[in-house]
Amino acid sequence: MKQITNITLLTVVLSIPFALAQTRKAIPAGRYEALSGVKLSHSLKSADSSLAKDSLGLFWSEVAKHIPQGQNESSFFSIGEIDTNFKAFLSSKGVLEAKNLDSRVNILLSDDLSRDSEVFKKIKTKGSLIILKDGHALKDVLSALNQFEVIVYQAEVDHNYFLLQLK
Repeated sequence: MKQITNITLLTVVLSIPFALAQTRKAIPAGRYEALSGVKLSHSLKSADSSLAKDSLGLFWSEVAKHIPQGQNESSFFSIGEIDTNFKAFLSSKGVLEAKNLDSRVNILLSDDLSRDSEVFKKIKTKGSLIILKDGHALKDVLSALNQFEVIVYQAEVDHNYFLLQLK
């Protein structure tokens, strides 16, 4: 009887680590990006602004990869106060600035989702891009602009950057 009790206790003691190993593990960030198709990047608030410049550089390199090709000429239209460096970046990539919003515009820069949501709905050219700098969260942008696909989402301390493409 004593031998059966000892074997039972040994089995219970040895099974505890295996039972604890069956807990759920977090999904690594790279795996989430692969599953969802949305690239995530975050910048930390610090005194060193080179990190912020690097994260913005990553965002704009993704923008450069997704500039519509194969059309006669790409043009962008800016709504609101957008940093002149962004306009210079697009101009350096061969994208012309349009003076008004017309059918030739295939890249739209905006800094306010709630103000410009009606303008976004007027874009009908497939593959058109919207570069949005706003304080709204990702779920708010997705619900407001469901005809667009999120290519890149970058969370900053004060505002978020979105690269959206018309489906």
